[in-house]
Amino acid sequence: MKSEGDGKIKRPKKHDNLTLRDVNSSERYMSKLLDTLETKTNVLPKVDEKGNSECPFAEDLYAQKEQAVEKVTEELVRLRRLLELLKEELARLRANLAQVQTDAGSLHLESAKEKYLSAKQGLEYNIQKNQERQKEILELISQAEEMLRLARTKKWPLGKPEERMRFPVISSGPERGFRSGVASSSPASSGPSLRTEVDSLFSLGPLGGDNLW
Repeated sequence: MKSEGDGKIKRPKKHDNLTLRDVNSSERYMSKLLDTLETKTNVLPKVDEKGNSECPFAEDLYAQKEQAVEKVTEELVRLRRLLELLKEELARLRANLAQVQTDAGSLHLESAKEKYLSAKQGLEYNIQKNQERQKEILELISQAEEMLRLARTKKWPLGKPEERMRFPVISSGPERGFRSGVASSSPASSGPSLRTEVDSLFSLGPLGGDNLW
């Protein structure tokens, strides 16, 4: 799984232009953003109230986490708009179904009854399909809200952190936690010396996930 920083995730269009055709792509996009946010939250090192840490690039990691938080927050707007569109579509389909059922009661020809039965079955299928899509979006929104809550509890103590690019960017990795954990390939490093430095630092063991303040 690649992070958005790798340029592999296609951002859906703005929420003003969304249609029901965007549901699947927006779900996939949010799922990838959440994988990235989980990874960047899980690798945050311990820092004290002055920003000191055993990790020399702690501020970079906190800055990357904040960027992931912003992207997930933005995508929540689109998902909630899609949820509204689904509710409108379900209301329309149910109204049509009610009308078909009412009209079918006054029919006498078998051919006409068969046509109305086919229309009824088609409407019922679409209602079920959109109810399933609605459930998926609600679950994804719930996951996003919970992950944002957890990510926001881990703050850089000196205000907004700045990314100074003191190490290779960490993409989504095989972290497992709040979500189902999808392993991904590690991003290319900028050189053997930097890769060695990062590996040696992480070989010291977990740097922790909670701040010390």
